[in-house]
Amino acid sequence: MPSKTTPPAEPHEEWILREDQLECLISATRTDIVDHLAAHGPLSVRELAKAIGMQPSALYHHLELLVAVDLVREEGSRSSNGKAEALYATPSRRMRLRRALEHPHHAPTMRKIVATLGRRAERDFARGIEAECARAGSQDRNLGFFRLVNRMDRQRLGRLNALLDEVAELMWEEPQEDGELVTLTWVMAPLE
Repeated sequence: MPSKTTPPAEPHEEWILREDQLECLISATRTDIVDHLAAHGPLSVRELAKAIGMQPSALYHHLELLVAVDLVREEGSRSSNGKAEALYATPSRRMRLRRALEHPHHAPTMRKIVATLGRRAERDFARGIEAECARAGSQDRNLGFFRLVNRMDRQRLGRLNALLDEVAELMWEEPQEDGELVTLTWVMAPLE
């Protein structure tokens, strides 16, 4: 008799659709917090501050705002040097904004978020290009950029989107302890 196996559960995706959540992500610091907690959480404020490169005291206000709009939650606590420290996490490793683009009333806020992501991408690139571990010319490169413009029919656009979804899946995979920390930002827009 064949054994029954339960297929693995589909990873939970958290769709960010509420205006208060979107407004909260206009801040580069809050976007960093969500990105790092989604990738590595749960983390203490001390660990999060180290990952982001800020002082812990600079994060409390941002964490309060993120908790208030349900983008971050307290995920218990642990003892460190005899003191309890709160741990924070996102509701899912897969925090998604794409569906918010389907609602025209979100357009002004989405433009501000993309501007924030663009500034963050420039800062990340500036730090990365100066890093000793930067590799730009090999198959395992961790530094690069591109901007391309082309006319795409629906079939090719569908293929492009499938490849971008595959890239997102690759980035969402469980992190490897000995792996390198990299960031990827992309923007696609129709040109008239």
